[in-house]
Amino acid sequence: MPSIALRVVSSAFVCWLLSLWLLKSHRGGAVIKDELLQTQRPKQGTPVVGGIAFSLATITVSLLDPHLFEPAFYIPLVTLIIFAITGLIDDRAKARLISSDGLTSLTKLLLQSLGAVAVLSLMAQAGFVDTSLAIGPYTLALGPWYWILAFCYLLFFVNAVNITDGLDTLAAGSSIPLLLLISAIAIRRGSQPPASLLGALAVFLFFNAHPARYFMGDVGSHALGSSIAVYALLFKVEVMLLVAAGLFLVELATSLIQIISIRRFGYKVFTIAPLHHAYELKGLGERTIVRRFVMASWVCGALSLILLW
Repeated sequence: MPSIALRVVSSAFVCWLLSLWLLKSHRGGAVIKDELLQTQRPKQGTPVVGGIAFSLATITVSLLDPHLFEPAFYIPLVTLIIFAITGLIDDRAKARLISSDGLTSLTKLLLQSLGAVAVLSLMAQAGFVDTSLAIGPYTLALGPWYWILAFCYLLFFVNAVNITDGLDTLAAGSSIPLLLLISAIAIRRGSQPPASLLGALAVFLFFNAHPARYFMGDVGSHALGSSIAVYALLFKVEVMLLVAAGLFLVELATSLIQIISIRRFGYKVFTIAPLHHAYELKGLGERTIVRRFVMASWVCGALSLILLW
């Protein structure tokens, strides 16, 4: 426990220093979509460096950790690095184009897929080859199909957290219950929890509190989503974490429904997607939306404990 506390404090301190430095040295900022200017115009130009800060802090502290060469420790670290780089490529494309749209959807999906294949290959090489799925007291043997499920699982979390990242502290705040659940599972099993990520994320939330001094960008959302997913895969709690991620599931579902409806039938199901922006355009305050959505995430986390612990 003392080593866990030290990692939390160390990564928080590093993230604080990085945040101050990045805020001073940044150039450019967020470009708000035209349909959101009505409610988010003041956020135009906000630095998109928060994800870089908490990712670099997590990486720095983790590289100095004595558990670095344990598979359950270095696989999540490599995963975070791979997907943070993927997100950085997209963020750089947005900055270069001075647009809210960076890489094309197909290009981003391709990069995410390559990252997922790399992570799953690393897991297999390290001996994590249990292809069963735990559903409460039951175990479902999937064989080779498990790897397809794991691939989709990684992409789900990466994109769900990315889509949920639209209001100050929303994505990070909603991720905390999942990371704490992962931490409890890790400690119970004698493994290492994502302590460095939690410490860095706590400082990120301070700077990202409304009105945000910076945003996490795709760097942060990709790093955060992939980290949650890979811990769930490593600890064999895929179903439990999926239940705990109910809020992210709803957010991603509303976006997919909107896209399919527009492209297939030519009309919108929602005023705008994802769901948090729909509530925003209806006049609900940003802080109120965030409080309620984060509370919903805590409820989903508690529900997963009750049903599947």
